[in-house]
Parts: sequence; structure tokens; C-alpha cells
Amino acid sequence: MADSSEQTRRPKRIQLPPQIYNDTRDRMKVWVTVTPRRRLASRVTFDIVEVGLVDSAMTLAAQAFTSLLPVMIAASTLQRLQPLSDAARDNLGAEFPPSDVTTGSATAFGIVGLLMLLISSTSYARALGRMYGRIWHVPIATLRQAWRWLAVVFVIAGSVAIAAVCHKLDSIPAVGQLLGFTAVYGVWALVWTLVPMLLTANRMTTRMCIGSGLLTATGLSALHVASTLFLPRITRTSQDQFGLLGVMFTLISWLFVFSAIVVVAGTIVGSVAKDDGPLGRWLRGS
Repeated sequence: MADSSEQTRRPKRIQLPPQIYNDTRDRMKVWVTVTPRRRLASRVTFDIVEVGLVDSAMTLAAQAFTSLLPVMIAASTLQRLQPLSDAARDNLGAEFPPSDVTTGSATAFGIVGLLMLLISSTSYARALGRMYGRIWHVPIATLRQAWRWLAVVFVIAGSVAIAAVCHKLDSIPAVGQLLGFTAVYGVWALVWTLVPMLLTANRMTTRMCIGSGLLTATGLSALHVASTLFLPRITRTSQDQFGLLGVMFTLISWLFVFSAIVVVAGTIVGSVAKDDGPLGRWLRGS
């Protein structure tokens, strides 16, 4: 009796009849594949899920974060890097405490910081290489080609400095902001075209790398506009509530979005390249 009363108290699960479930699944398959655009959209969605967007972006963000720390510390101690430190502080909207360091200790730390930067940045380059290899299913640069990792480090570091210079174009009357935005977009497009070329050891077509660079630059430019509008306010609020720890949380969140854009751009290009349409054939070079 107890068993029967317990079964009556349990809520009944609603189960679709097998025929209705199979019909619904078949209709969804037909709807997704009925047009080339829908097939491409479903392929892009599936590839983004398969690559593990959150895990890939968080891995890249963590690697970038450990690479940025030596730069931030070195920028606060080395006088020559102070302009870049001021530019990063203005864009982020955070007020970092001043550091009183003697010249000798700054020079010593500069050497140590440079070594830390090279080691941590090459790990970031290797993580980028694994991401591109997993998305595009190609071999990546090996230890014998370690110079490619260093080249990626210098390309990305140089692009940050060049982008900081390009922002000075904003002061030109009338057309300054447009010139600055266009220049920064060109820098990002060139950088994120060269990065996959180096990390995949030229195993991908130039067109695919160019497409990835243009798409990545578009996403990063949109991120820059959004960061200019909202990031300083968010950072100041986090700093007022949690101090420097709040600034670090904001920075790692921004790096996660930055990395997600890189992952999504590469995945979209890889998905389009597998398509039988004219754009896919053009990207494959066939």
C-alpha cells in the first residue's frame, strides 16, 4: 500500500510519443539544412560549441594575464615605459599607486621582468597555437620552430605600442577620431593575420589568415569602442569596492572577452572554409 501511495504522489513525467519526437527531430534537421545559409549557420554554431569557447577563452585570458603582469610592474618602475603605463591607466580608468624605486633596482628588475615576459609570453603564444591547431585541424609550430613563438610575442607587443601611437590621431580636428579608429583597425587586422600564419607554420592558406585577421580586428574594434564607453566606470566602481583586487577582476574579465573574440573569429573562418559555397572555395584557394 505504501508503494502504491508513493507512486500516486510522484509527479508524472510528460513523455513525447516516439513518433512525435522523431518527426520533430527530422523537421529540425530539414529546417537547418534546407538553405545554404542555414547550413552554414548551424555548422558555425556546432563548431563554436565543439571547440569549447569558454574553456579556450579562459585559457588564453589566463595566459595573457600572467604575461601582462610583468609588463605592468616593469612599466611602473622603468621610466622609459611610463608613457605606455599612463596610456593603459587612462584607458582602463584605474588609478595605480605610485612606486618609488631606485634606479639600480629598476634596472635590475627590468632585466628580470624582461626574462619573465619572454617566458610567460611564449606560453601565451603556444596556447594561441594550440587553439588555432584545434580549430583548423592543422599541425602547429614545434619546438624546432620556437622562433615563431618569439616572433608572435614581438608582433603582439609591437602592435600594442603602435596602437597607442595611433590613438594620438584622435587629437586631429574633424577627422581625428576616424583616422585613429581606421589606423588601429589596420594594425589589429595585420597583427591577427600574421599571428595564425606564424603559429601554423604557413600550413593555412593566406586567404584564411587574412579572413581571420579582418574578422578578429572587427570584433576587437567593437570591444575597444565598448571599453571606451563603459570600462573606466566599471573599473572605478570595482576599485572603490574591492581595491586593486577589483581592478584585477575587471582586467581578467576584459581579457576573457578579448580572447573569446579571437576564438570565435578563427572558428567562423574555419567553418566557412569547409563550406561548398563560393566564399568557402575562395578561402580554401580552390
